[in-house]
Amino acid sequence: MKENEFVNKYLNIKKKLAVQFENEEFDDKKEVEKMSGYNNAIVTILECINPIYGYDLED
Repeated sequence: MKENEFVNKYLNIKKKLAVQFENEEFDDKKEVEKMSGYNNAIVTILECINPIYGYDLED
């Protein structure tokens, strides 16, 4: 997988998670913690590629 494909794949996952958190689709506390950790891991990895990914560019 090329870098751009990787970044796009995980940015899309991160966007989907953000929508799910906004819509409160996670009802179990453990699931919230798990998905929050998953989101944080994605951000950390993307920041290693380019630090700009640590910021929400949609705002």
